[in-house]
Amino acid sequence: MEFSCTAKQFADHVLLTVVGDVDLAAHGRFQADVEEAWDGSSDLIIDCSQVTFLDSMGLRVLVHAMQRASTNSRVITLAAPSQPVLRVLELAGVKELFTVTGPVQDAEPGSAA
Repeated sequence: MEFSCTAKQFADHVLLTVVGDVDLAAHGRFQADVEEAWDGSSDLIIDCSQVTFLDSMGLRVLVHAMQRASTNSRVITLAAPSQPVLRVLELAGVKELFTVTGPVQDAEPGSAA
């Protein structure tokens, strides 16, 4: 499935919705999208519910963003990570580094579930 990433800015966080395969071919775009949409001064929610594939390069982008958030005392939340995302996070032993929530409406502060 073709990769896409869209961003929405809220008062206290940025929501990135990621769709498709996050692989070697897409990781550069994913990294650029994260850097363009999120300056590290707010929390970041990444909706991973529609990610169909995640490889080590996609994982690298997530870990780099998590390190950046940690440096800035911010939080990255992975909203409704798909099975492919969870599998890679678990295999790499980094799942516990991220806050994981349910669907985006549950992850957005101030929203009704």
